[in-house]
Amino acid sequence: PEKMKHQKQIQVYVIRWRPSQCSVDPIEEIILDNIYMYDLKPVIEKLSELSGVPAEYIYCAENGQFPVEMSCLDIENKLKWCSITSHRLCSLGIYNDGRVIYYKDNRETMKELTDKERSEIQEAEEARLKKIREYKSQH
Repeated sequence: PEKMKHQKQIQVYVIRWRPSQCSVDPIEEIILDNIYMYDLKPVIEKLSELSGVPAEYIYCAENGQFPVEMSCLDIENKLKWCSITSHRLCSLGIYNDGRVIYYKDNRETMKELTDKERSEIQEAEEARLKKIREYKSQH
């Protein structure tokens, strides 16, 4: 992972959401310089560099602190997605280390899940969330 070079930088976790697969990629860490909460441009440029997706197609949303407790079934509709063109109206709320940002390629369309797929995802997500809650209750 990238290293922090000075105190004004912050470390955030980024997770690529893949709507066409209804899945997320492994969590990655990025370092941001002197972030201004309403300026999404440097965040989106960094995500574009990381993913290879052109900046104009990157949409991102902030989801609190790590660890992540949002189900894959909720990501698409329960987050407020922002783009490089909506940056004046959006704030990611990343003021300190450890925030989580989801991002996606907005050209991807949401997968239509069968009942079986939805049930399988829900079961896996419930098991993952249970582990997180158990860990948090012990620490």
